[in-house]
Amino acid sequence: MDATSRRHFRAALKQAEADLAAHERNGEALRNTVSALHQLLGVGTAAPKARRKKAKPRKRPGPKRSGAGHPDVPANAYRGMGPSVAYRNFVADYGDGYTAPQIRDALVQGGVKSASESSLLTGIHAVRRRDLAKAKQAAKAAAAD
Repeated sequence: MDATSRRHFRAALKQAEADLAAHERNGEALRNTVSALHQLLGVGTAAPKARRKKAKPRKRPGPKRSGAGHPDVPANAYRGMGPSVAYRNFVADYGDGYTAPQIRDALVQGGVKSASESSLLTGIHAVRRRDLAKAKQAAKAAAAD
């Protein structure tokens, strides 16, 4: 860049800065005029905005368990047992008048370990189905004799 073009760019920069300052002064003057007219007419005076309190996160109740209403099983009553054995012991102890989710929750309370509650529930359904099929088959054999 030679000296002449450098001089021209500096002059252009000074002119642009002067124009910007003039626009800012005019903008400030216009804002003051608008504000004064609003106050004079009593129109659209914006009251200072009230600060909103920071929203507190709502405490949500935990998910409702479909297994609510199971009997109170002592901790570790079924510890170390698999789902099938624990299910059969539960039915022997408390009867079979409970839903599968209620039994699942009782077994978890009793210390049965499982990969997930849904896999435990699936296991309970499978054992129930097998036991029901065995009972039907035994009844059928007894009726045939």
